[in-house]
Amino acid sequence: MPMLLSLLLPGASGWAASAPRVPAPRSLSPRAPVVAAVASLYDTPVIAREAPAPLGPDPYKVVNDDLEYIKNSIRKVLSEKGSGGGALARNEVLTMAAREFMQRKGKSFRPMLVLLVGRATGADFVAEPRHTKLAVIAEMIHTASLIHADVLEEDLDRVDQEDDRMGTVVHQEVALDVGNKVCILAGDFLLAKAAVELSLLCNSDVTAIVAGGLEQICEGGMKSYDPSEGDASMSRSLDEHLDACRRRHAQLIGNACQAAAVISGHEADSTVAMGVLEFGVELAMAQLLCQEAQEAEKLIKAAKGRGAIKAAPVPSAPLYASMEKEPQLRTLLLQRDTYAAQALELVERGGGVARTWELAAESAQNAANLLQILPASAARDALVVLCHKVLNADDPNDPRS
Repeated sequence: MPMLLSLLLPGASGWAASAPRVPAPRSLSPRAPVVAAVASLYDTPVIAREAPAPLGPDPYKVVNDDLEYIKNSIRKVLSEKGSGGGALARNEVLTMAAREFMQRKGKSFRPMLVLLVGRATGADFVAEPRHTKLAVIAEMIHTASLIHADVLEEDLDRVDQEDDRMGTVVHQEVALDVGNKVCILAGDFLLAKAAVELSLLCNSDVTAIVAGGLEQICEGGMKSYDPSEGDASMSRSLDEHLDACRRRHAQLIGNACQAAAVISGHEADSTVAMGVLEFGVELAMAQLLCQEAQEAEKLIKAAKGRGAIKAAPVPSAPLYASMEKEPQLRTLLLQRDTYAAQALELVERGGGVARTWELAAESAQNAANLLQILPASAARDALVVLCHKVLNADDPNDPRS
């Protein structure tokens, strides 16, 4: 058994090793290179677009009953009276905040991950009630961040009026009537409820990990929407964009996976806990990159079909990747209404979409590789299958498609 493995994973004898083949994940974690080195010792199924799916159970079916329980738990948590005596049923805004969970695509993704990681890292490969509570907390924080971000993004141009990506349920239904203040309050309410539920876990490590994920969301949001930058946002590099996305979108998922391993009994800085943290970050980045690639493809297709469109591509991986080969794209984007179609031609010519798909595939493969530090189980196999589903889904927000 390799010495590195014996040092980091005591008692892990019997797991087959092979030549290193895994690049270190791009992550905020200082232990990422060490965890990646351990993961690189194992054979991993190839995760690629349109490649055969790895052998393993459907991840949603494995935890389907638990997900139904979680949906009911969310309804219960959001309906409970607080110390002020206010009830959800008497507040239309908070009712709409609760409906985010029921009507938004991908609403089961984070809870499913927490439950599967809880099973894969548990001594008996079984998730416990605290994993369920953690899953609820992660989804509440994520939904709150979506509601808040939708306020920030309300002025961004959309593809067209028929676009189905017109914001959260709360923003769609109340912003025009009572303003963004309602959306902010709805998001704040969800964060407050998440904080209460987090305190009930009575685990300081889990509290610190989840709070760190929320902190990264805030930092990523500030990187994405710094008003002092103005048009300077067009000068960002692809790496800078990916770093902001990692903080804003991916770190919470990674931290939730790490917290699930802690609940299973692992130390917060153990190889298993850090490994599933990196797995969560990589899988979340793969999901986001797939979404950005598909949205860019949709814009390019629309531009070809209509000759001219008003919506230029918003800051995304395809955009920044294309700028590396087509520098004039930055200038065109400062006049988006006039040069949207030309800008999209440069995005296509610059190969930004193809590069984004490559980055998504790399992240999905990294995620699958990192899972190999875990013992064999149905839950681990389901997570590997999920890596393939995310990369090959028509809608990466709903890998079941």
